[in-house]
Amino acid sequence: MTELYLSFLLMYHGALTMLLGLYGILPPYFGTSPLRANIVGLDLNSYPNPLVIAGFRLPFYLGFVSIGLITTSLIVNNIIGKREKRDQRGVAAIFTTDSE
Repeated sequence: MTELYLSFLLMYHGALTMLLGLYGILPPYFGTSPLRANIVGLDLNSYPNPLVIAGFRLPFYLGFVSIGLITTSLIVNNIIGKREKRDQRGVAAIFTTDSE
């Protein structure tokens, strides 16, 4: 589920950046910069040259923590799986069945 969320987030970010790029507006990677456009907000007011602040806040760091937790669980499951299948090696492992 997390992988699906992160994939959607990357697609959304890519589409938003591409859409703004079509109009000649590139959002900043860091700092504060004005968007040189008139933006119509959800309240239907026009905002000339609004400031855009790019910064790393709590959701960004929580994303790193979640990726770290997922990676750790995959590594631990891989180590446990290798310990359980230690006796099955080589050609003999191909012909064994789990139903015994």
